[in-house]
Amino acid sequence: MRWILGGGLGLLSVAGCGDPVKDRPAKWSYISAAIIEPSCSTVSCHSKLGRAQGLELESKDGAYMALVGGGFVVPGEPDQSKLMFLLRGKEVDRRMPPDVPMSDPDIALVERWILEGAKAE
Repeated sequence: MRWILGGGLGLLSVAGCGDPVKDRPAKWSYISAAIIEPSCSTVSCHSKLGRAQGLELESKDGAYMALVGGGFVVPGEPDQSKLMFLLRGKEVDRRMPPDVPMSDPDIALVERWILEGAKAE
């Protein structure tokens, strides 16, 4: 009985271990809602109230225009996109967002979205 339960739990843990980048869509609607808005549009940063560096990332459409239209994202070119330098901390002394840096899987998903053309569906 112990073997059966142990084997079942092992299968459950393997089944729950997906790729945190590939298992999520590299679509702007998802990235905006799940990553950009909760990570970057806090009151002290890029909200309508904060607008750090004049950048507002609180709404899906506004954030897209600010990032892609504002030159932070070069579609198809993550290595040329300022957003990637900021998220990885390569252009400044610290990673963005400064209070709680974005996780590596979230950064990888943003990079994949840029690589796939940074489209707004």
